[in-house]
Amino acid sequence: MYNHIPGHGILKRKDLIVDAVDSYAMKYQNKSHCFNKHKFFPFSYRLYVKEECQTFFKELNSAEYREKSKNDPIQYLLKIGFGSHRAQGVFLLDKVQTPSLKKLYNNGKQCGVNTRSLIAQTYVTNPLLLDFNNKFDFRVYMLVASTNPLIAYYHDGFLRVSLYPYDKKSNDRSTHLTNTHLSKDIFAEIKQRNVTLNGMNETELRDYQMWTLEDLQAHLLSVGKISDKNWLDNYLRPKFKEAFVHIIRMTSSAFWKQSNVYEMFGLDFMLDDELNLWFIECNSSPQLIGTNPYKTEFLTKMLKDLFEIQYAYYKSRMSRILKLLKSMDEEASIIGTRDYSKWKVQYDEASMNRLEPEYKISANNSFQIIMDQNIQGPGAYFGILRDECADE
Repeated sequence: MYNHIPGHGILKRKDLIVDAVDSYAMKYQNKSHCFNKHKFFPFSYRLYVKEECQTFFKELNSAEYREKSKNDPIQYLLKIGFGSHRAQGVFLLDKVQTPSLKKLYNNGKQCGVNTRSLIAQTYVTNPLLLDFNNKFDFRVYMLVASTNPLIAYYHDGFLRVSLYPYDKKSNDRSTHLTNTHLSKDIFAEIKQRNVTLNGMNETELRDYQMWTLEDLQAHLLSVGKISDKNWLDNYLRPKFKEAFVHIIRMTSSAFWKQSNVYEMFGLDFMLDDELNLWFIECNSSPQLIGTNPYKTEFLTKMLKDLFEIQYAYYKSRMSRILKLLKSMDEEASIIGTRDYSKWKVQYDEASMNRLEPEYKISANNSFQIIMDQNIQGPGAYFGILRDECADE
């Protein structure tokens, strides 16, 4: 077994996922209730596409843009399309970066000439904030357990909370971006000076930086933002799962179809102040570091459960293949030859991933199945997609 799927670049690259979202949205032009990219993924201009680049610079120089920027100075994030991690390739298009970008593209005249993989992505200017007016995003996990056929699972994640108060007029990336890597300077300073932040020491801050989904629900109930005590199961988790299914459907054509490959991805989302969920990006090889006792326990169980799933599929297909080889030998002993063309068809079918009853996943496994294309029709999505949305 191999824990990476050849072709996964379409998921993890910031430029290719923009292409995938746009192509996928075309299939739903007349079914916006099924998928609406303007309510799923922040609108993005691909600056390596001449027409989009020119449109972007036209907007950047418009009176309307200048007016919007008076109240919300950060209207766009500038992202490097691939090859950067831990927020290193994400920049605020602020009063410093905007002149530099205009110079790089000669204020749009170099569109189509400068083909660097850069993306200008709409900044969500009304983020949902927590108790110290700090931003957060979600890191949740998706297991593509099989590509032959497609089988995928959802796993809860956690909130990555910024330790800096949010200030929409600030040019400091740390107030706008929630990647935990950006908080390392705070921890170093607190440890060195032996001080606190918001009344919390280093250990308490590390705990605070990672909220559970249940912590978020309790907070939103306490401040009156929601009233449903089962909001996680009735709203947020279904939204995550629906997003996962769409993301797999829009990218899986690039996956290598082989039974012994699988991969777990870390997906990032955020909520705006109206509780709309936005997909931000997908990461392969997500960092799995237990920065506090809860996170260590959380990640340990998640990995154990991941291996239970993968070995269940492995044992299931090996069981079928061994039975097939036995039948092939028995037939050969009777007729004295083997019809390999016939057996190859049966071998290919036996090696496709599906669970045998004796290798059923345990009830306390923390992953939840969201897609299994062994099942024909809309049932493959376990009610996550409406029937009329699953036939594209």
